[in-house]
Order: sequence, then structure tokens, then C-alpha cells
Amino acid sequence: MELVTFFIAGVQHHQLHRVLKDLKTNEILELVPEPINKFDPNAVRIEHSATEENIMCGYVPKKFSAEIAAMIGLGKHLICEIEELNKEAKPWEQCKVTIKEVKDA
Repeated sequence: MELVTFFIAGVQHHQLHRVLKDLKTNEILELVPEPINKFDPNAVRIEHSATEENIMCGYVPKKFSAEIAAMIGLGKHLICEIEELNKEAKPWEQCKVTIKEVKDA
């Protein structure tokens, strides 16, 4: 079930540029709650973990973070899937993702 679609937030302050050339549409990125974030206690990092190190790409936008963090906290199985990539766009418009809830079979 699709929950929200958005451009990854904060990419100009993080490492999306390091992995952008390796990303592909439909690829799954990791969602990592960050409850000690001083700007947003509901912050959820978005990471690329296809390499040996996890690369922080950015965040779930603040307007969606409380809902997403709560769902993760409740044990819901969420995935963050890349919908669109535009490597020539402004950094904050290069990677659009959709967060979906995966129902267990």
C-alpha cells in the first residue's frame, strides 16, 4: 500500500551525490529512525546500503516524518522505493521516492 511520495529532503547537506550515479529506479533504500535528532525527534534517515557502508542520502520530509516514524515504531514493514531519478535536476529534486507498507503474507 502506497503511503507517500516525495523528494528526499536535506540532500544538499548529506551524501546523495556520492551514490546518485549508482542508483536505479525501483531500487529500495533503507529507512532508519533517528529519535535523537535535535531538529526533529521523528526524523527518519534515508540510506543507500548496497555498498559495504551505509551512505546517508537525506531524510523523510518533516511533514511526513511523524507518521512514518510511528509506523516503524509499531513494527510496520515499510519500504522506500525510488520512483524517479533526474541527475541533472537541482539536488533536492534529483531523487523522488515512495514509501509503501508491505503486508506480510
